[in-house]
Amino acid sequence: MTTEPEIEKCVLDFIRAGDHNDVPALDRVLHKLYQNVQDGFFERQGLFRFSKADYKKLVGEKTFGGVPRSIDIRSIEEFGQHMALVRVRLESNKLIFDSLIVTVREEGNWQVLYNFPRVEVKA
Repeated sequence: MTTEPEIEKCVLDFIRAGDHNDVPALDRVLHKLYQNVQDGFFERQGLFRFSKADYKKLVGEKTFGGVPRSIDIRSIEEFGQHMALVRVRLESNKLIFDSLIVTVREEGNWQVLYNFPRVEVKA
């Protein structure tokens, strides 16, 4: 049985919560062990990892988010009954995000466990 609609809803809730700086909505959709791992942090080079608390703080301070983005879910690949990989492309007026989002289902609810975004500035 496919659970793609539930997985898609989880990912859309995650993206929209960031776009609207909605920290309570993020708290609901992010797994307790959530990690955001990205190559670069604005002008800073290197690998950056943010926990759920760090990520919520960055969204709450409006360092991340606050700008609506178009959403193109490229693929959803389910692994068993409790995991799925989602490839998504997001685009705002200034940035393009190509992300790999790992979702998991616990106690019947899908949540985002990992986000691996690649961010590029539009030319």
